[in-house]
Parts: sequence; structure tokens; C-alpha cells
Amino acid sequence: MAELSALDTELLSQDLPELSLLAAGSPIYADGRGVIEYRASGDASSPVVLMLHGLGSSSAGYRAQFAGLSREFHVIAWNAPGFGGSSPIPGHHAGIDDYAEALEAFLRALRVERLAVLVGSSWGSVVALAFAKRYPALVGSLVLSASNVAKGGVVGEARDAELNSWLRTADTSIHSSRAAIADRLLAPRAPSPVRQHVERLRDAMTTEGWRQAIRSLFTIHTPDIISQVQCPITILSGTLDQVAPHRDHADRLLGEAPWAKSYLFEDCGHMLKFEAPSRFNAIVRATALQLESSAHPID
Repeated sequence: MAELSALDTELLSQDLPELSLLAAGSPIYADGRGVIEYRASGDASSPVVLMLHGLGSSSAGYRAQFAGLSREFHVIAWNAPGFGGSSPIPGHHAGIDDYAEALEAFLRALRVERLAVLVGSSWGSVVALAFAKRYPALVGSLVLSASNVAKGGVVGEARDAELNSWLRTADTSIHSSRAAIADRLLAPRAPSPVRQHVERLRDAMTTEGWRQAIRSLFTIHTPDIISQVQCPITILSGTLDQVAPHRDHADRLLGEAPWAKSYLFEDCGHMLKFEAPSRFNAIVRATALQLESSAHPID
């Protein structure tokens, strides 16, 4: 991939906001209340941009977005249930709608009435679509990066075999080469700062949370619901993404929602927020500002 620009390098060099904890009430938790760990920066009175991470990541994956967007927006990124210090969803059969309900409870606890932009990366894009369908009044627009069709279309013995295969590898006690993980997630010859950040992302994962999130992927097929989402949608894809290739994921979603905007990131892999952070931020910013201007038309 191309070298980072000076702005990209600056964005990736900034410190992350501190982690915070918030109690959120929802029936998905055994006693009706769970804890969500999150990071936030920017003026709380500004339009809200909320970031949802992928399976092998956490709120730390949005370092460059906190650095680049917090002057204009209130930027929030959660650690999903079961990740980092966030309470897991009880039991072994959490569906994608359980994560959507946890997100609604989190926003209610934060007293956020509407999101300017909901950003989802990889598995986070799946949660974002499910949330936007379930709670349309809360979402102004969606930006889906490395979007995923999920596994709800796999059925019968094939489903059981694939799910069990995924679950067997989902164990934080199993040593995995950080370099090999980065090789799969990033474009070849990714700059050193990008690799270093990506190699540390799994530090917030727990085995229980990882397996819950995997199971949720098998409870939804996002092409079935994207046409029901009422807000504007923007889909971002890396041309070298090995995990969610454009033709297998974004193309299928765009086939069901041809009105959605689509941007291809040349020579980038699965981690666009790290590989091209200033362009990523510019699209999120433009999406939010377009929504703001359409909400306040000039006479």
C-alpha cells in the first residue's frame, strides 16, 4: 500500500481517550443491568458519531478517528458486550439483536437521542445495520467499513460445521502470531505504525465475548435487511481486503441497496480506519455535515 501522508501519521500518533464505564439497563442482562466500557472525546453538545469495532478489535481501533473528528463531533466508541471491561451477554445464544439492544441501552444511559453517524467496521457493520433497522429514529446515517453479509444464510449441517470451526479457534489462550494476524488484515507492505497498532488490537478480547460475537454472526444475513434501513448508507471497501472482499460482501449489499454510496480504497485491506485514516475521517465528516445541512435547509 502507499505510504502514509503526514496527516495520517499525525492521526495515528495521538493518544487514545481514557476508558470509562457506564451502567446500562436492559433485559438482555441477567439482572437487568450491565456495564459498558467506552471511550469518548469532543464536546458532548456536538453531533454524535458512534464507532462500532469488529470481532478482533475494540474501541482502541478508532485512535485516528478520535484524533481527527473530535473538534467537530462528540466521538464515542464502545467495547461491545464481552469485550474489554463490558459485561457479556448471559448464556451461549446471543443474537445480533441482543447487541442492538445493548447499544440502545448504552445510548439511553448516555442520554444520546440521535446519532449523526453510526460507523461500523466488519462485525461492527453487522451490528450497525441491525441497530438501524431496529431503532430507525436513533440513526441519522450509516458508514459501513469492510462491511459483511454475515452467516445467517448458512443453514443445516453446513452451518453447524462452520460455526463449530469458528468457535474452536476463538480462544484467547491459543497463541496466535500477531504478525500473521496483521498480514491477513492489512494490505501488503503496510507501514510500520499501522502494523503496530493492528497487532495490539486483540488485547481487549475475551474468549467468552469473542465466541458470543461469532454466534451472533450466524443469526443474521445483512442483504436481507439493508433495504429496510431508512437512513443514508455509505459503504467503504479496500481493494485488497482478504477478510471481506468487496465482490463477496459490499457488492452483495449494494445489490440490495443500490442507492447507497460506495467508496473503494485502492491498495488497502480490511482496516481502512488505520490504513487511510484521513480519507476515512473525511467521508464520516462529510456524511455528518450533509445530514446536518439537510436537516436545516436554507430558505
